[in-house]
Amino acid sequence: MQRTGVVLFGLAGFFLVFSPRAEGALIGYWPLDATSGNIATNRVPGGTHGVLIGSGVTWLNDAQRGQVLNFGTGSTATNYVDAGILPTIGDGTNFTWSFWAYSQQGVNNNVILGNRYDANAMTGGHWIKFTTSKFEFTTSPQIFLDYADIPQNQWIHHAVVRRGGDKSFTYYRNGVAVLTTNITITTAITGRPFYMGGDKYAEWWQGRMDDVAIWTDALPSNSIAGLASGTYTPLTAPRYPAGTFDLADALGGGDGSLPGTGGPGNLTTVPGVYTTFPNNPFVDGVFAPNTNNVPCVIDGAGHTYDFNAQNNAGNPQTWCNGLNMDTDPSTNLLANFNGDPANHSLISAHASKGITFDLEGVREQTGLSIEKFTACIGDSRPKVNGSISYFVFVDGVLVTNRNAIRDSEDFVSVTQVNKGRYLTIAITDANNDTICDHGYLGDAFLTLIPYTPPEPRKGTAILVR
Repeated sequence: MQRTGVVLFGLAGFFLVFSPRAEGALIGYWPLDATSGNIATNRVPGGTHGVLIGSGVTWLNDAQRGQVLNFGTGSTATNYVDAGILPTIGDGTNFTWSFWAYSQQGVNNNVILGNRYDANAMTGGHWIKFTTSKFEFTTSPQIFLDYADIPQNQWIHHAVVRRGGDKSFTYYRNGVAVLTTNITITTAITGRPFYMGGDKYAEWWQGRMDDVAIWTDALPSNSIAGLASGTYTPLTAPRYPAGTFDLADALGGGDGSLPGTGGPGNLTTVPGVYTTFPNNPFVDGVFAPNTNNVPCVIDGAGHTYDFNAQNNAGNPQTWCNGLNMDTDPSTNLLANFNGDPANHSLISAHASKGITFDLEGVREQTGLSIEKFTACIGDSRPKVNGSISYFVFVDGVLVTNRNAIRDSEDFVSVTQVNKGRYLTIAITDANNDTICDHGYLGDAFLTLIPYTPPEPRKGTAILVR
């Protein structure tokens, strides 16, 4: 048997390529593009496949959408798709539902997508469903997004986004936000089934459906618009908008947005220990800069640095999202970090301590690339008599620093983060003890830009027979 292959020569060694998970926390994507059978495939690895129930649910080739799922071909068809159980939805929960529907019913309360009753009985007072007249989310309390009635016989893209940070529900039609409401959920919804085209026990809908997807993220409006226009699919829709990523919010366990969803942070440093935070995808670890001749570990790769010349007292503190010092470093010369949290943020940085952010975690969670890191780093002017030194590293390499700052600040911009893995920032006492050394990081932001796949490797191709 003759074999033909291609051998590549001249490649410049191995190199690391960052490939963001653009889909974020996509937990279910059912393209509904099969031609036969009773399984609606879930394209998310490990996700629950849908099972077609009833003879009235069939595969159909639609003139506009191509292969779709058709519901209600019989006059009394009790047909639906069982797609498993939804994650628990509580007050702080994010989620997004997105789908295309071609309704062939008038105004009613039948389930287009979601559920009505419990999974095992025709009981239960908690349900989530799209109908031809409204989106219903019934827990304690209930909410109804009473959108304009869905017209018949036309394809429409629908989405609902729940943001736990501001308690909002937003309904989108054809990529445009048309209704938003804010409500505190006092009773979490658990164990709710997820159906397409009707409930298991009642409220069966008639129409066609395509491209159903659910996330445990609150997708940004540009992603919803892209799903409606065809710019994105559920596999490529980014879960985060390009622009500012706030490291202060990430420090507090938030998603990096402004004004943010994170808490105070309070990540404590320990002398001689690099403390990691495996449950925070954005913060790799914290450390206390050394006060002796033994360099300390500053990132997850094990890089070290000797801070001894600019650090003599130690006094490790906690890293805080917001103000944990007795004076606000903001002045009329600086951004109002505490008074305007919708546009500014503050990381408290009393000497001496260090923190390392995982840039690959940012890329994975947002599906975007990083252009630069910017921040205002300095010594608090209102707290006089103090002094600090600051250090900024990328993958263990010192890229900018300044020693013995007193009552002033620098605006730093670091572009090396565009290909780096670890961004490390340290504040020390400038080797003169820690009294009044109220350093700070104001508006510590990453600038995110759309992800561009790397160019394919180049080499010489030789045909081998």
